[in-house]
Amino acid sequence: MIDIPPPRGNRWPRLPFNGAPLGVLMMERMGSENRPFIPGDTGNASTWTVPARYKVVPGLSVSRIFAPDAGEMLSTVVEAAKELAREGAQLITCQCGYSIQYQAAVRDAVDVPVFLSSLLLAPFLERMLPRGKALGIMVASKSVLTPDMLEAAGLPASLGRRVAIVGLEDTPAFAESWIRSVGRLDVKAVEKDVVDTAVALVNDRLDIGMLLLECGDLPPYAASVQSATGLPVFDYTSMVEFFIGGLVRKPFTGLI
Repeated sequence: MIDIPPPRGNRWPRLPFNGAPLGVLMMERMGSENRPFIPGDTGNASTWTVPARYKVVPGLSVSRIFAPDAGEMLSTVVEAAKELAREGAQLITCQCGYSIQYQAAVRDAVDVPVFLSSLLLAPFLERMLPRGKALGIMVASKSVLTPDMLEAAGLPASLGRRVAIVGLEDTPAFAESWIRSVGRLDVKAVEKDVVDTAVALVNDRLDIGMLLLECGDLPPYAASVQSATGLPVFDYTSMVEFFIGGLVRKPFTGLI
């Protein structure tokens, strides 16, 4: 016997399909982009432990979200999130961590939880760290990450040396594939860029106690980063799967 939860209001919502609680906002792929979203990437449905539904935000590309006028895309992002919620998404996340700039508006526009950037994990992780330790954050482009974005994520400037941020914008393979959006994806080369950058950060800041990966294209390399640094590593999947764990609870079994 299947235990069906009660409907919303007085009737069941009319949905195109059921059983895909995770909604993911995606950016448009411009020109001749042909890089696959590999397992672990937010754009790969097999990354998640529950079925996902995807929604491309018209006009929102990598170059646009990196631009100073990215805020002009706010209403389009909000509308795409509303569509996901109407289709039955019970949680809305996205592909790019710089979507943190849309977090407040999207949260106010829908009636489901919204996690538009893994940067939302940063305050939680920072508070867990002991005195004398810092949180290392790896981002796609440090120059694009503004103080307003950090504030939106709950990271005030007063944290000072408790947070150390490093960007991947000057790496050869990652920047070519995911920032300049040219060429094919060389997974091994991107992995080397990510690991080398993490190791350099940890060697420069010996007080770093945890690492957080901001970009939705970085989770595939989290295990390699952890192996190279010996540190706990968190990312989009840590954030989303944390909520999924509360959304899909299973009875405990064991001995008494």
